[in-house]
Amino acid sequence: MAYDSIDEAFHYISDAPFGERVAVVHRLTGQVFLASRKAGFDERPAGTENDPDYLTIPHRQELDPGKPLVLEFVRSHCPTELARVEALFARPGAFRNVKDLLRRKYLLNNWQVFEGRRMEELLRQWCATQGLPL
Repeated sequence: MAYDSIDEAFHYISDAPFGERVAVVHRLTGQVFLASRKAGFDERPAGTENDPDYLTIPHRQELDPGKPLVLEFVRSHCPTELARVEALFARPGAFRNVKDLLRRKYLLNNWQVFEGRRMEELLRQWCATQGLPL
């Protein structure tokens, strides 16, 4: 089974608000089917919701470790900012404010690489847990 097709579907659904897009993968063939409520299309075969051979690919929000991932990055890349970042999470807009801080520290690109790698690890782990051979 090709990881790339699952990864593309993961990004497809995660680039929209949670629940707006859906993707399922057929366990046996690895074929991925997409659907979009907003765009009004659905490639999924009938009955996929109740068929154990089809798995719904998770949205990023379902895998994203959120604050713990940010704190892990800060501890390893700019530990002197840890108290400031923790304080940012006590207010609304924490992720936006953290990204602003990382931009000022010239660490935003490092964060994006770190986050991308971690999300790939989490998606691969999800595949393994679901029994999807890659």
